[in-house]
Amino acid sequence: MKILQVFNRYQFRGGEEAWVDAIPNLLGDSATVEELRFHSSDWTGSNKPSLLQQARWIGDNPESRVALRKKVRDCKPELLLFHNVIPVGSLGLYEEAKALRLPVLQYTHNFRPFSPSGTLWNGKTVQTDAMHGNPWPEILSGAWQNSRIKTGILALHLKRAIKRGLINCVDHWLAISDFMREQFIMAGISQEKITTLRHCHQITHCLSASDKQDHYLYLGRLVPEKGVQILLDAWKIIHKQLGANCPKLIIAGDGPMDTLVRETAGKISSVEYIGFVSGEQKETLIDHSRAIIVPSVWLEPLGLTVYDAYSHGRPVVAARSGGLQETVIHEETGWSYDPHRPQELADNIISIEKAGAAKRNMAGKKGFEWLRNNADIATWRKQFISLCHEAVEHRKKSKT
Repeated sequence: MKILQVFNRYQFRGGEEAWVDAIPNLLGDSATVEELRFHSSDWTGSNKPSLLQQARWIGDNPESRVALRKKVRDCKPELLLFHNVIPVGSLGLYEEAKALRLPVLQYTHNFRPFSPSGTLWNGKTVQTDAMHGNPWPEILSGAWQNSRIKTGILALHLKRAIKRGLINCVDHWLAISDFMREQFIMAGISQEKITTLRHCHQITHCLSASDKQDHYLYLGRLVPEKGVQILLDAWKIIHKQLGANCPKLIIAGDGPMDTLVRETAGKISSVEYIGFVSGEQKETLIDHSRAIIVPSVWLEPLGLTVYDAYSHGRPVVAARSGGLQETVIHEETGWSYDPHRPQELADNIISIEKAGAAKRNMAGKKGFEWLRNNADIATWRKQFISLCHEAVEHRKKSKT
């Protein structure tokens, strides 16, 4: 099976890009994966297209269509695997795929093509109207790139693309959680055309219970929808209640809220901001943590940070949000709380502190077992390749 993977990189690296990077290795000898990547940064530098050109090309970028056509000609894939295509790749790639008569599998990492922002986040709260054909709450709040104009333009292009048959250009949708599958079915995707296929995970080490568990850890982008403000507010409460006994919180990541995080770390001694981390530094931070905190206030599709925690035998404190409710089992593999209540998050942390290391380690062990039982690579690979073959065969039959 030869697959061409198509992805438009975001301004800030996140879980979607990490998954795109991982797919070729995860498939191993089962498939050959070629890649076509577009870069959002191409539209931010000194040579960026004019704003008028950008407004047009989000809907259909002729240069991107040529790039796809050339890549298909060079590598001759049997199937196209689409992830994000906005903004540089453009929605025109779906029409190009149709013209090329190639089957398309589409990952649902977020809520596009229905939500302009992709997050159903209007800057302050979740707004699901876009999943039912009404993008106006996102437009009025400037949910995409903090601009009403840009959000409105993208919403218009999405609506036009759907009317022109974008949905039908996709042979099968891959939902990364049952939650996402349900959301897309409610939005109009046929249940026969969307399958839940949660991400798998490579466990590279044995379960450990490091004696050095000196901090709680946040790993992720520093954006409002990830619940960064809720996390900071919760730690202010914890610091006030526990004083000198307040546990340390390490925040690792980058994004537009980094200034706020730095300022808070300067005022609260128990909060430390270290910026973006990866590799061995990231692994050590997880291994030495008491728990990973995932405070998302948007409807998190899955949450790969949970996998990272479980692979180290670390429990997770997570908001009851979207797909997180499928992976974090309250008082078994971790703890959950109302995503909009910093007091409830604070109460959870204080309770965990009182319970001590034994309870944390037990929850971490159960998380490790959950990951081993639910994120097996061989199982994921078999299901993925099966869906690819089904899409290819279905397309062959439709041509005859």
